[in-house]
Amino acid sequence: MKSYVINLDRSPGRMQHMADRLNSIGAAFERVPAVDGRLLTDAEISDVYRPIPGAAPMTPEEVGCFLSHRKCWERIASGPDPYGCVFEDDMLISARAGLFLVGEASWIPGDADLVKVETVVGRVWLDRTVLALRDGFELARLRSFSFGCGGYILSKPAAERLLALTRVFSDAVDHVAFNPACGIADGLKSYQMIPALSVQTQSLYPKGSPLIEVPALAAHSDPRFPGNLMEKPWLQRKVLQALRRLGHRVRRHWRTVILFADQPGAFGPET
Repeated sequence: MKSYVINLDRSPGRMQHMADRLNSIGAAFERVPAVDGRLLTDAEISDVYRPIPGAAPMTPEEVGCFLSHRKCWERIASGPDPYGCVFEDDMLISARAGLFLVGEASWIPGDADLVKVETVVGRVWLDRTVLALRDGFELARLRSFSFGCGGYILSKPAAERLLALTRVFSDAVDHVAFNPACGIADGLKSYQMIPALSVQTQSLYPKGSPLIEVPALAAHSDPRFPGNLMEKPWLQRKVLQALRRLGHRVRRHWRTVILFADQPGAFGPET
């Protein structure tokens, strides 16, 4: 499958870094010029974005980021391959990523709409059923929201569906793709790769590290998606969190931290 790298024209160094890594693993890729939210007019934003009444608005950068991902979806939907991989240009990509991004995509489950190959090194809920892949990697159905849209594989039919459903949008791209509370994501079958093939520097390195790159496309504004618990009173939030955890356990989901494949311990203590 081909990888599509979203890159702003004003960030050539980031593209060179991504190209060096993808070339080193032998992956086919294409640069997708990002939509610079800073340059969008009010009319251009209002054509595609509908704010949620009473909620914090998306920033122009977030709108540009969403439109950039849509450009990738258009290429996947119109291209010859059954899947495409989308990367934002501030990602670290594992040296082992070529195991899955080069050659046949037969390792992807037939019902998969999305395969998240990124982690923010946080905990997510997954299905108990885990599919073993090569060299110690695994896949499991993703059963909770997972922040970030910096690295994911998208099927051609899912790209077509997302394009049709997001001609006008109201929230950030990772919420639309991976947050069941936003509606669209609840109708997609998403898998998580364990460990992940990519990670943002800000998720991997300690706060204040000189190795951290500020996200080039957009930083999240205030959360505003439906069902956001952080907007609830403290007691109500704690009760709803407990009920959600109970619901996951009743459905026999398990919660775990997704590590980056190049991190120590990503494949267990023996490695």
